Amino acid sequence: MTIVYFVRHAHSVYTPDEYKRPISEAGRVEAIKLVELFETIDVQAMYASSYLRAVQTIEPIAETKNLSITQIEALNERLLSNPPVENFDEAIIKVWENPHFFYPGGESNIDAQNRAVPVFRELLKQHENEVIVIGTHGNILTLMLQAFDHQYGFDFWKGLAMPDVIKAEFLHNQLVTVEKVVIT
Repeated sequence: MTIVYFVRHAHSVYTPDEYKRPISEAGRVEAIKLVELFETIDVQAMYASSYLRAVQTIEPIAETKNLSITQIEALNERLLSNPPVENFDEAIIKVWENPHFFYPGGESNIDAQNRAVPVFRELLKQHENEVIVIGTHGNILTLMLQAFDHQYGFDFWKGLAMPDVIKAEFLHNQLVTVEKVVIT
């Protein structure tokens, strides 16, 4: 059984540059709380999107485990549009209602899955019967799970917190279980 802990990034400070958006002071406190959660979990490898907020959220875990974080651009958050949309709530509903729809300069759900899922499947193969942590984002996390089970969609994404930890178990590249881990 391969166990993947998806760690959705902690609260961040808005910047127009997605790559450089840092976690906030509250986010730093939240990230440190994650260390206790992972204290007794034997993690073999850590990955993150190349966005700063995803890396910073799992850095305290990596430091205590003496592991490096491999950044993978294919795991970056889905780009909704470029330039940004005026009404985020309306825009996000629209892309979840139609997986092929995309805004100018953005990605559809299908495009984002086609970017991230093959890389994720490689990680599953590479780490068969191991435990890995992936610092990630709400949309791309949900879209990766949806590639294995269609029940994961807009409502699942809407229910995610910042940070959030989702434990997913895979057997022979098939999703077996998904559970939300309580952060205390």
